[in-house]
Amino acid sequence: MNIILSAVIKCTIVVILTLGMRLSGAQVSPARDLRLYNGDLEMSAMTGPPPGWAMWGSQRFKDPKNYTRETTNPHSGSACLRIFHPSGTDGYLVTDPAHAIHPSAGMSYTFTFWARSDKQASASFGYTAYTSIAPFVDGASLGMKEIKLGPDWRSFTFTLREGRDFFVDTCKYLLLSFNASRGQAEDGVIYVDDIVVTETPLHETNPLKNMDTIVHAPLQHRLTPGRSLNITVDVSRHERPATSMAGGISFHRVVGFTGQPYDQSGKYTLDPRVESAMREMHLPMTRIYSVGDEKMGVEAAIDRVAELSKKIGVAQENVVLELEQEIANRSITPEVWARAVRYSISKHYKFRYWEIANEPYSSMWQVSWTKTGEAYPTADSYIAHHIAVSKAIRKEQPDAQIGIGINTSSLPWGNQVLRDAAGSYDFVVPHYYSSANVLKESFDNLVLTANYQILDLALRVNALIHAYNPKRNVYQFDTEWGMISNGSAGEDADYVARNANVIGLVHRGVRLIYYAREGMLKGASGWQMLSNVNAPGFGILSQQAPDKQFLLYWLMYYFNRHVGQWVLPISGTAPYQIVSNRMENSLPSISPGPLTPVLATSSADGKTIYMVIANGSWDNSFPLRAQFKGFASGKVNTVSLSQPSMDSNPLVDRKEDVVSALDAQFKNGLLTATLPAHSVSFITITKGK
Repeated sequence: MNIILSAVIKCTIVVILTLGMRLSGAQVSPARDLRLYNGDLEMSAMTGPPPGWAMWGSQRFKDPKNYTRETTNPHSGSACLRIFHPSGTDGYLVTDPAHAIHPSAGMSYTFTFWARSDKQASASFGYTAYTSIAPFVDGASLGMKEIKLGPDWRSFTFTLREGRDFFVDTCKYLLLSFNASRGQAEDGVIYVDDIVVTETPLHETNPLKNMDTIVHAPLQHRLTPGRSLNITVDVSRHERPATSMAGGISFHRVVGFTGQPYDQSGKYTLDPRVESAMREMHLPMTRIYSVGDEKMGVEAAIDRVAELSKKIGVAQENVVLELEQEIANRSITPEVWARAVRYSISKHYKFRYWEIANEPYSSMWQVSWTKTGEAYPTADSYIAHHIAVSKAIRKEQPDAQIGIGINTSSLPWGNQVLRDAAGSYDFVVPHYYSSANVLKESFDNLVLTANYQILDLALRVNALIHAYNPKRNVYQFDTEWGMISNGSAGEDADYVARNANVIGLVHRGVRLIYYAREGMLKGASGWQMLSNVNAPGFGILSQQAPDKQFLLYWLMYYFNRHVGQWVLPISGTAPYQIVSNRMENSLPSISPGPLTPVLATSSADGKTIYMVIANGSWDNSFPLRAQFKGFASGKVNTVSLSQPSMDSNPLVDRKEDVVSALDAQFKNGLLTATLPAHSVSFITITKGK
């Protein structure tokens, strides 16, 4: 789970450096020195940072004495740059943004600098990118690298390649980053000198395809703008099979961090009330990671998963198994993967989905107190591992479905992985978390725009997958997703109630409607099954409160009862969102969509109609008028979920506090009702009188 991304941003000391702009058609010599403005740090200032550099970030961390020109023991010349990181701070330094300009297409950029510290220490170097600096709009995430320092000057060299590590179309400004300490709680100091950037023509024989500009199917809203939700549902036709596996929930580990579902000795620890609640969700699928990283051994862990799936009513063939350590510091050899698959087959288990590594790209965020991704320091290392493991699995189970993890914000960890590992994977695992700020963004942006951006991204990823796998049926299977906004004091998303209360409810409801209706992926498993009561941000169930459920539990409970076999065509009008402010993230602007997205499905025999409708307006309720073609009479049952406040507790004391019935009528094929503000509603119509 990508819970340290915001911490990375806060800890980053960013230095924007002039990269130079080539004149159109100009000849560029190999390794051309771009002559960075004050790259040798010789220019002086009266106080604070050297000329061309400025303090950045939170105002309270803009202390001039922490960013200074240092004349004692420079690497060369008479001065260097000293950056001091006091414990408990997250200030950083940038050059004057006026000096940041575009890199050029088809070029490689080599960054060389000298650095030291006062003692043996670790700092971080990296780069990010902006598509705009007025205002600042993030580009792709280019990652961070650890640099080991000592009292002596050491040289460091890193390279970025346009078309491989970034595209100039969307990353128009490159930024160098220096972090003087590996953790906010630690003091740190770094001296930097003689920063040089050289530009070299890059001759790419197999260029990556730009996902940001790739031709892809547009997101279909099905309804056009209007004053009311006035729709027609054609029961006589089927749009497509509904994505029934969209409503999954993921576990943590076999020996989970809450102590369930098993303890370290392998003993089953789920309270019968919690087990029963899981079973009552009618989960179509689930996913468990780190199955091969348990002390009990991979065979015993697979036995426990088989037992658990039976207890909670999830078919083994719909369980995704990931074997490696969840923070990707340890990998599992192809031989052990093969042994696990062979054992599963010998026990006549029906496991078929194998996800190779959880978030293997975690090394991108290894810049603070949490070390992650050490098993895969580069995308190339993961690609090689995935191909080897895939071969070992297929030798044991030729019809296995093998998953590969990608990060869509990184070209090496997303685009390159898909290209270079093509043929070794059957499904792609993107982890479409929404990082929209639940404390600052408007309600409609959080539950609608944030989803529409991610759904568009999923469609672009599908186009990229097809481009790299033109003759294979490769699909997306999202094994973790949810809202992942941190708190006002930097608290992890687990502790932010808004991620899982009424905001999270409607956000997830909208996502589930599109996942089930539009079929952009085969299945999805939200994060996470078990939580502690004091960490409700992804809350579904907690053994600490076995007689209670979180609000998101009731969403999944009703959603999985309201997805039929067939998606029914819908047409008509819906009130549309009026976008008054752009979201504070790096995803592209999205055209407005309906405030009230609708999913309509039918049972396999056509005798029951199911509807799921979200209302993404905080203030307004809307009348519903739905005319059904070919379905004239039936019995109506309704349920609506909501909470009164954006700060309501996700842990529900009584079901009746969040669940209510709609006043709905169905006569002569016409359904009428009123959809409450900020709600997700469920309607069942059973044929007959």
